Amino acid sequence: MSHLKPTIILVDTQLAENIGLAARAMYNFGLVDLFLVRPKIEWPSEKAAAVSVDALPIINNAKCFDSLREALVGIQYSYAFTARRREMDKREISNEEAIKKIVLNENQNTNIAIVFGGEQSGLTNDDLSLVSECVSIETDNLFSSLNLSHAVTVFCHSLFAAKDSLATISAGKKEARAVDHSKLHHFFDHLERELDIRGFFEPVEKKPSMVIKLRNIFHRAELSDREIASLRGVLTSLTKYKEKQED
Repeated sequence: MSHLKPTIILVDTQLAENIGLAARAMYNFGLVDLFLVRPKIEWPSEKAAAVSVDALPIINNAKCFDSLREALVGIQYSYAFTARRREMDKREISNEEAIKKIVLNENQNTNIAIVFGGEQSGLTNDDLSLVSECVSIETDNLFSSLNLSHAVTVFCHSLFAAKDSLATISAGKKEARAVDHSKLHHFFDHLERELDIRGFFEPVEKKPSMVIKLRNIFHRAELSDREIASLRGVLTSLTKYKEKQED
């Protein structure tokens, strides 16, 4: 049986029980790596451990981060689960499509993260701008909101159920272009800093939405390491040219 192990990242989780139940679902379906970003509870948590049952090793080994950006270092592809439709030009795919992509990319030894937001309001737009794609789980139109641990369970089961058949199909597929998210995020910092200096983000109140749109453009491009390095070189060259003109 193929062994796929994307990292599960829970952001702004408010209930310890949801962390414990998410860990239990992961253990049921063969996933082991759990990251917590800005948990709204004291950690470690006895409540989370109590409901995790045999998944206690996942709870004990969970890593905590102050930001999603930090948690995504070393990750090449990331998928954020969200029920809310957002006007931010972000690619959104179905759970089924995400599973197919995950199997293909995992077969290329790619590090993948699956990101879930907090119970109250989900992921922020800024967090979503850091991930590769958004994923939605199909539900009845009358009530689309899933409990956090239930959403994690749906994903884990879907991956477990599909991995063998999809692994066979994807064996001969073209190799994925895997780039560490931290390199892409450093490029974002470089680009946004230079644009800020030159007054691109005007009016200033629209800067957050403009930043998100720019980031999403480059996420959709699925840039390689070499392409990111080339773009940073272009930025540096333009900056130096501008500085010479001003001397």
